[in-house]
Amino acid sequence: NSYQKSEKPCLNLVFCPRNYQKNSDFSDDLEKIGEKLKKILPFSEFTDKINLYKINITQEEENKFFKDTQDFPPMVVRQDLLENIGNFLKKSPYKLVIIDAKGGVSCAELSEVPKVSLVILGRSRYKAGDSFTKGFLHELGHSLGLRDECVNCFQVGEPGFPNCARTKEDALKYWGDLSAKGEGANFFGGCCGNRNYIRGTIASLMNDAEKAESFGPINERYLKNVLSGAD
Repeated sequence: NSYQKSEKPCLNLVFCPRNYQKNSDFSDDLEKIGEKLKKILPFSEFTDKINLYKINITQEEENKFFKDTQDFPPMVVRQDLLENIGNFLKKSPYKLVIIDAKGGVSCAELSEVPKVSLVILGRSRYKAGDSFTKGFLHELGHSLGLRDECVNCFQVGEPGFPNCARTKEDALKYWGDLSAKGEGANFFGGCCGNRNYIRGTIASLMNDAEKAESFGPINERYLKNVLSGAD
């Protein structure tokens, strides 16, 4: 656990390795994620209320608990593992983050803070610098309710609050006040894989995770609100 354990967490993150040759490599990756969370807004404001857990698991257990599928998400987790985690956390909601050392696909269920959901990180797709930790933040954003802001997404998604609007009218409802106050939000064409939808920043971690350095004002406000209200 990279953080001091909070008795009243706003977010429980449970990390589980898959296909790692060395446990120390998995520990190093968790260290990188913990350090990144401490530096990126708005998570940096909640470090005393975010719990990070690591599951130690054998190769035999991996084969027993995880199964690849052709569906979404591309991995099925056995129910008893999910229940055991839930019991350990005394039924508190959590995000199960499976880091697959050999995997090339990263994805997450579009979810909310008070719900259990799955995040999958295909570690082999991240090569340079901090692309791995940024990729994690992107998928974590999905698990907390943020939508893709990419124009040419691999998969077209449904627009919606808070960060992808179907129309300019919707965008004004979602973040128009931030734009009016000159707080870095505007109206740009394209998100959720559709050029006609509207996003509020040119580049954020929900759009171009490789180049962006932040979630941007719209996502930061949303995340701060949901993390504040989760306890």
